Amino acid sequence: MTTMILFVCSRNAGRSQMAEGIAQTLLPGTCQIFSAGERPSVLSAMAVRVMSEKCVDISRQHSKGLPDLPFREYDVLVVLGEWKDPSSLPTAPRVKRETIPDPAGMKGGEAEVLDRFREIRDVLYDRISSWDREGLFLPEQGEIWGRGVCGR
Repeated sequence: MTTMILFVCSRNAGRSQMAEGIAQTLLPGTCQIFSAGERPSVLSAMAVRVMSEKCVDISRQHSKGLPDLPFREYDVLVVLGEWKDPSSLPTAPRVKRETIPDPAGMKGGEAEVLDRFREIRDVLYDRISSWDREGLFLPEQGEIWGRGVCGR
């Protein structure tokens, strides 16, 4: 059984891209993981850089909007910030809303901005790990919960 997971944020440039990469790394292959933005932009080079520090390669990912995704319904929807038009979000039986600041909007020198990206990356890693332990990514009740299923 496949669990379909979607991470969304405003531009799909940093937060949701990092979350997608982290989830691809942490969760079993029985999960299909996607990310999208309300106003797609360009994948942040800083996001790519801080993820590579943890041996997670998101360099082949690209910014996309909801219409660019192959599905319209997901098992889990994770909203990582403000979404101006909630009615445009896809349907999902499990929705998690988190207010995680957009690191791309941070001002300062390169070192300061990189540190902020690292903080957001680490917060995302901790949250996704925690949600996995809590069973957020498990199949719906009534489905088979077996070895190799998201969340174990």
